[in-house]
Amino acid sequence: MSASNLTTASLNAPYFFLDPVLYNCFRVLNLCVLAFIIGVFGIVANFINICVFRNLGYQDGVNITLTALAVSDIGALLTQEFYNILATPMIQEYDLLLTKNQLMATMHYVIGYFVRVSSVITSFASLERCLCVVLPLKVKAIITTRVVVVCIVFIFLVLSLYMLPPYYSLYLDVKFLPGYNKTIWYFFYQPYSERVLKISYNITDLVLPYGTFLVLLLCSSIMYIKIKMMSEWRRSISSAGSHATSKSSVKEIKSGVMLITVSLLCICFLAPEAALFTAAGFVREMKQDGIYKDVTNLVITFTTLLQTINCSVTFVIYYKMSSKYREEFHRMIQKYKPGSKFFCVKEHQ
Repeated sequence: MSASNLTTASLNAPYFFLDPVLYNCFRVLNLCVLAFIIGVFGIVANFINICVFRNLGYQDGVNITLTALAVSDIGALLTQEFYNILATPMIQEYDLLLTKNQLMATMHYVIGYFVRVSSVITSFASLERCLCVVLPLKVKAIITTRVVVVCIVFIFLVLSLYMLPPYYSLYLDVKFLPGYNKTIWYFFYQPYSERVLKISYNITDLVLPYGTFLVLLLCSSIMYIKIKMMSEWRRSISSAGSHATSKSSVKEIKSGVMLITVSLLCICFLAPEAALFTAAGFVREMKQDGIYKDVTNLVITFTTLLQTINCSVTFVIYYKMSSKYREEFHRMIQKYKPGSKFFCVKEHQ
């Protein structure tokens, strides 16, 4: 069962378990209020992330990876904001050229693409930092700046195939609605769509998410063990001659702890959706023609909110856990603050 099967139900479909008023209240609260507000914050925060990492420089490959993560998160949040606007009750089902739910379903795949790119980039960043902790003397030769850039571009391009099966399974045509006396554009499924979407589901909604979670857990576990060993080693060193080495190890420990935090939060925020899609694939009643479809659609509003938080929370983590990020952020604020030298030069010009 693919993601679109969870989002294309008609607004007039019957509710078997939930009160329609209660369902719509949660839908508006989660998507149109909470997710929308958090999404606006996340877009601004990720733009700040890009500016900070650009100022810090890209000599460190992790900065390139985290910049790519911010770009992907902005893509997910921008499309999610459009999705949230469509979910508002003010926009009726047939106010647009396409039906409201079909347009939301097509947008859901774009959101899913960026969310999956973000999770894979997070796992790549975690793997990169894991190698820095485990192989500190060899990692510079293994993961160069060029290698990081190639890997990031490869991730964006390969995961774009995520959107190919669902869009390949649809074709656009006109449909006349007698009750509305209106002709609209409408997506129809191809005869082979069910077979294609089933294969796509097994790869994109099962193998990819759980594979990403596995990489994140393994790298986080290895980093945690190695960081704990490094901390014990640091405590055992007290001579002045080892000060430089000790200072270098502190940097690796802090960076590793930050990536562990990002990785674990990524798993916590994205695992509920993966679990929902897994359950929907095995429990026939959870599909859109099943008796639990209203419960499924309600859970989706919560998993969507969690996805939005996941794409927005990195700024807080970087600021709290990275002194280098925090110092550069404060430097940027001082630079663009009214009355600063930068502002005075601009006004003089």
